[in-house]
Amino acid sequence: MLDLFAGTGGLGIEALSRGASRVVFIEHHPRALEVLEKNLEALGLSGSCEILRLSVAEGMRVVQRKRKAFDVAFLDPPYRSGLADSTLHLFARSAILRDDAVIVVEHHCRERVEGSYGLLALADRRQYGETVISFFTI
Repeated sequence: MLDLFAGTGGLGIEALSRGASRVVFIEHHPRALEVLEKNLEALGLSGSCEILRLSVAEGMRVVQRKRKAFDVAFLDPPYRSGLADSTLHLFARSAILRDDAVIVVEHHCRERVEGSYGLLALADRRQYGETVISFFTI
């Protein structure tokens, strides 16, 4: 599993608790990284993950160079930043997803997220107040 804009690691940690064998976290904010590392250590999960201390774009390039492929990717970028759309464009041009992969994107209801990005197609969209969860598949 790939956790982009990982923050303190909540989504990836939840995935590990539900059976994910490995999570790669990508985060560049120093304070968030400090909390993420403490959370993983406190829960004894450090051996089940990798932290890339990079921007999402740089982290995705590193993952692709290492020829890693993922079944699931979570994106929770800062609201109204435009990063959901731009990151989905990066996924469309990358080879880091397996053929049956799912991308889950949390974004603000007014943020632009298209119905498709290359081979990625919107499979479902659910709205909870101003928060939208969009599910993409290949």
